[in-house]
Amino acid sequence: MKTPRSLIARWPLLSTAGALLLISIWWFAGKSAPPPEPHGPPDPPALIARETRFLGSAKCGECHDKQFQHYLTSGHSKTLSSTRDFPFRDRFEGMTFADAERQKTFHYFPEDVGMEVVVPGLFGGDRFPLQFAFGSGEHAITFVTLTPDGTEVPAGIEHRVSWFTGQDQAGLTPGQLGGPAHQDIEYFGRVIRGETLERCFECHTTSGRIEGDHLVDLIPNVGCESCHTDSAPHAALMQDRNPADADAGFEQRPWRTTDQIQICARCHRGEDSVRKSEITRENPKIVRYQPVGLGQSKCYVQSGQRLLCSTCHNPHQHAARQATVQYEKKCLQCHSVSPHSARCSVSPDSGCISCHMPRVEIHPSISFHDHWIRVRNDTDPPAVQGETDVRQ
Repeated sequence: MKTPRSLIARWPLLSTAGALLLISIWWFAGKSAPPPEPHGPPDPPALIARETRFLGSAKCGECHDKQFQHYLTSGHSKTLSSTRDFPFRDRFEGMTFADAERQKTFHYFPEDVGMEVVVPGLFGGDRFPLQFAFGSGEHAITFVTLTPDGTEVPAGIEHRVSWFTGQDQAGLTPGQLGGPAHQDIEYFGRVIRGETLERCFECHTTSGRIEGDHLVDLIPNVGCESCHTDSAPHAALMQDRNPADADAGFEQRPWRTTDQIQICARCHRGEDSVRKSEITRENPKIVRYQPVGLGQSKCYVQSGQRLLCSTCHNPHQHAARQATVQYEKKCLQCHSVSPHSARCSVSPDSGCISCHMPRVEIHPSISFHDHWIRVRNDTDPPAVQGETDVRQ
């Protein structure tokens, strides 16, 4: 049986021009040229800088221990893993998944080199490697494999099957239902190329560059330096104990302005990720695009755009999805400050979140709070039913 790395070399994704070029080279070279030696998957993720311009979050934690310890419990610290050690790996031991739509069955093999999958009847039963596990596991984990296509454009496969934590089971990856397979390798998943693939890695790593079928300069996960740029000169100045202030050496950013929302929107999806015609209150897609929804809210507009992500969320901590009372206190800071402030006629002191920002299911077992804060009506996406807020 072929090793998983040999499959990447054996089954590259080929564009038409790339396929013809490689076939021509192979033919005129006497059909004896060996395939390029593949590279293995990255080392198990660690908070270690691979480039001198990055320090790594652990280095930041030497001075900012409180923030670093909070960060380690957040989803941001777990956005990318090697399939050698990702959460829920044990669930795939001996697991099979039946793809009813395409009448195929996936067989999974967690190995020391990473996860492998076989689809009987394809490629002689050889194993296909699953290199990277995307996601913290709070909602789901999706697998991606880099598969060069013979061009300079990065290419990869988003695996057709994901692990859904809320259901504690595997299922078809969102967006892949109904997609045809134009070449056999697409039975393993959807082809992603170019900037789209690069954006996937940009939002799940602090540093990393795609070269062929591997990443270089990899710092996995969304670390401190994903938001705090120019940290190396800051650390150097602080080590010398002669900075003018605690922000010395940092790129100056207006954190308390709408620029903060744009920083979050790079990965949590802003208005450049959606057509203007799709920004409607009944579109459930907007629930997933929290910065877009927030920007439509009267709370945001009428506050003079002072309502920011950090108004409610500490960016260093895990977003507490059920700590309802903490978020309602934020609401009441504005909605009870004076007799002239807007007061809810139904429940002026509680229930703000469940009424005006309920959780909406966008995929079975995956739901998000709707950040388009408003008085809801029958045209809005239905809220998750039967959910009890934990008031802590």
